Amino acid sequence: MGPKIYLDYTQEELDRQYEHRSIVPDSDDFIARNEAESAQIRAAAHGQFDVAYGPNPDQLLDIYPAAGDGLSPVVVFFHGGRWSRGDKTSNIESLATFNAAGIHFVSVGFTLIPDITMDGLIRQCRDAMVWLWHNARSFGGDPDRLFVMGKSSGGHLAAMMVVTDWEAERGVPANVIKGGLLVSGMYDLEPVRLSFRNGFLYLSEEMAMRNSPIHHIPDGGCPLIVGFGSLETDEFQRQGRTFATAWAGRGLSCQLVEIVGRHHFSINADMNGPGGDLVTPFLKHIGVAGTVIS
Repeated sequence: MGPKIYLDYTQEELDRQYEHRSIVPDSDDFIARNEAESAQIRAAAHGQFDVAYGPNPDQLLDIYPAAGDGLSPVVVFFHGGRWSRGDKTSNIESLATFNAAGIHFVSVGFTLIPDITMDGLIRQCRDAMVWLWHNARSFGGDPDRLFVMGKSSGGHLAAMMVVTDWEAERGVPANVIKGGLLVSGMYDLEPVRLSFRNGFLYLSEEMAMRNSPIHHIPDGGCPLIVGFGSLETDEFQRQGRTFATAWAGRGLSCQLVEIVGRHHFSINADMNGPGGDLVTPFLKHIGVAGTVIS
């Protein structure tokens, strides 16, 4: 038994906490099914693909507009993949649910680590939000109703968006984001830095602190839904609970949702339909009623 390096974890124990495959041996099967479903939904959708939001060739958006007249809400999705895998076509199974509810769905592409630092990746995501605030009307989106959503590392990126001081840093309204759905995310990067993941993330202690949402909760933060599965690792459950507690502790609205019987990969199913414990409160906050997809 080695020395404790974080909370009550040894190095080996902490590494297992941040490796989902340690408790989900058939994770590759879940990933393959999710990718196939995303590809099928994307192929059937009508969208504006590879819309540039910045100078880097990776800074591209896929915009899936909902049918209808007038300006509609926009859900901005940040994909997962350990900040180093996937792209804007990953894990977009939920777009059909949001489109059916009259909500535009935008998936954000960004440069992956190690071709960029965590600081640079966050800057790109902020670029996307600013672009959308300025250009949402071009596809029928309401710039005053922008919401964020993400899972796993994408949950971290979405959380970094809701803690950004938009007015000071980017010259857009402080409340540019009206709410968020954060699923199975990491909100304190210090244990991540101390785990095996830093072998490809290259986080310094200072960079981890800068990019840990839990250390930057604003006074006027937007309402959040923070979710995770009851079968996720203890650390991923702790990350969600601790962040939700800290958000609510500042007097901000936060609904914590634990999905019983779901692990890090199976919880994707609860992000895709209007009747679940994750999507239902999110749609309610956005101000629309979900439509059942047959």
